[in-house]
Amino acid sequence: AEGQFQSPHGLAIGPDGSIFVADGNNHRVQQFNRDGQFIAAFGMPSGSIDNAPAGQFNEPWDVAVAKDGTIYVADTWNHRIQKFTAQRQFVTMWGALDDTGGRATGFEGRFYGPRGIAVDADGRVLVADTGNKRVQIFDADGQFLAQFGGGGLEPGRLDEPVGIAVDAQGNIAVADTWNGRVQVFDRDGNSIAAWEIDGWLDKELVGKPYLAFGPDSRIYVADEVGKRILVFDVTGRYLGGFGQYATDLSGFVLPGGIAVDADGFVYVSDTGSGRVLKYPPFEP
Repeated sequence: AEGQFQSPHGLAIGPDGSIFVADGNNHRVQQFNRDGQFIAAFGMPSGSIDNAPAGQFNEPWDVAVAKDGTIYVADTWNHRIQKFTAQRQFVTMWGALDDTGGRATGFEGRFYGPRGIAVDADGRVLVADTGNKRVQIFDADGQFLAQFGGGGLEPGRLDEPVGIAVDAQGNIAVADTWNGRVQVFDRDGNSIAAWEIDGWLDKELVGKPYLAFGPDSRIYVADEVGKRILVFDVTGRYLGGFGQYATDLSGFVLPGGIAVDADGFVYVSDTGSGRVLKYPPFEP
């Protein structure tokens, strides 16, 4: 039904402040105003993963919105990205399944279960190509520009990257989940900071966490094991956190997606209980 979720994952904020939710197991994206009132939904289950029609999704895990309102959806198990206008009309799509063996060379525009997507201030589309252990960068039309990562533990390498976010300065934060850390890259993909998230170190329990930049370039991170949101500055200094295990408004069953609006309000998708929660701006 409208406004109901099954495994909501990634969140995004539109230029008008509306909230977009990747409603994974309903194979659609839903849009709400900032008070949580339903505006619209688009998408339907695709069934097959081969050449599924435009506008159909197979468990979309994330959504991103450009400053002009253009909507990008990580159509995770169709291994592709779909682009829509601000009015939710299909524009184009790109991608197909390929396994790079964890290399960040070649295979441009091919994906293996992409779970994270973001758009930077220049309109570049950044995709966490989760199964291929890399990030790919495209222009607004899906033309390949660059990639970075590749499997490994060294700085700049990635293992099961899920959430991806970008701030106004072009810094790129990646939930490098199976390495148990957040990594921050410059706009060209050079690693500039990294720090451990204790709750991510047990890869059996980690789930698929997301992260977000606030307007102040703070990084908000979902700790699915600790059932809380952790807040850091861009260098990894811990500023505080909030949340606990709860089925009411005081916490989460399994916090997944996260987004922070221009006024600092924090939105969290509680994947485990099928809801989205809104919190006041974080004060350390």
